Amino acid sequence: MLFRDRIDGKRCSDIADFKAIMPYIMRSRNESAVFFSRDLDVEGAIRYVKARNTACNENRYSLFGLVLAAGVRTFALKPRLNRFVHRRGIYEHSKLSFSFIVKKRLTEESAETNAKIYFDPDDTLDTVMDRFNAAVEKARGEELGPDDREVLAAHQVPGGKALASGGFRFLDRFNIAPAGMIDNDPLFTSAYFANLGSIGLETPYHHLYEWGSASLFVVLGRMFQKETTRSGGPSSLRHFINMKVTVDERIADGIYFAHSAALFSRLLLHPELLEAKPDLSQAEG
Repeated sequence: MLFRDRIDGKRCSDIADFKAIMPYIMRSRNESAVFFSRDLDVEGAIRYVKARNTACNENRYSLFGLVLAAGVRTFALKPRLNRFVHRRGIYEHSKLSFSFIVKKRLTEESAETNAKIYFDPDDTLDTVMDRFNAAVEKARGEELGPDDREVLAAHQVPGGKALASGGFRFLDRFNIAPAGMIDNDPLFTSAYFANLGSIGLETPYHHLYEWGSASLFVVLGRMFQKETTRSGGPSSLRHFINMKVTVDERIADGIYFAHSAALFSRLLLHPELLEAKPDLSQAEG
């Protein structure tokens, strides 16, 4: 590669020897993929969203927005999640961003587009929700997004798709892809989310994309209830959502991922923790 660092990430220099050799042994994301499933208790999250919407007399808050806010806080306190592997190097994203699909309308014929949101590590729940709502509203508008315009232009020119993708791969290979191309591409992101529960589907495991820089793909399924006993009390029916995550194991170790998943679950159990800014001095880098 021509340059050590990239416009969207800085090459990590504090990698342990065993981790540093892993990109040489496992050369692709899907060869390095680990699959993780967890049922998320969202009973408290549902009640929290309902209470906040009642207080402000509008549907400003949503469960998926709350999930993204918990994700932002988890990435802020567990910054190794915001890493990716490019060729044989491990990099840390220069920004924190999440991408997801938005259906313009909930019909089979309706077009879908990508939304990509940039966050700050110290964003609160209100800030994340504002960014999320604005991104969804923009995606559902009639105007094409930057990535849609690029795809349309490449599709209309004979050989354009091969030329555009090949040219971009060449620039990306040598770490000289321009910011304009990377910023508009939803697959150059910290994590990609798929909210299949919004259309009543179960959660499949999803592959990681070799294109781009996303090291995590998070799929959320439809809501269900199951009987649960908490803190030795009587059992009760609570709402859950199954989450399946595909992660590139080269960016961190198993204990780090386990602690990150536990933190994410705890934030959904106690959404009020997201109202204040995080203490980033407690981040486990």
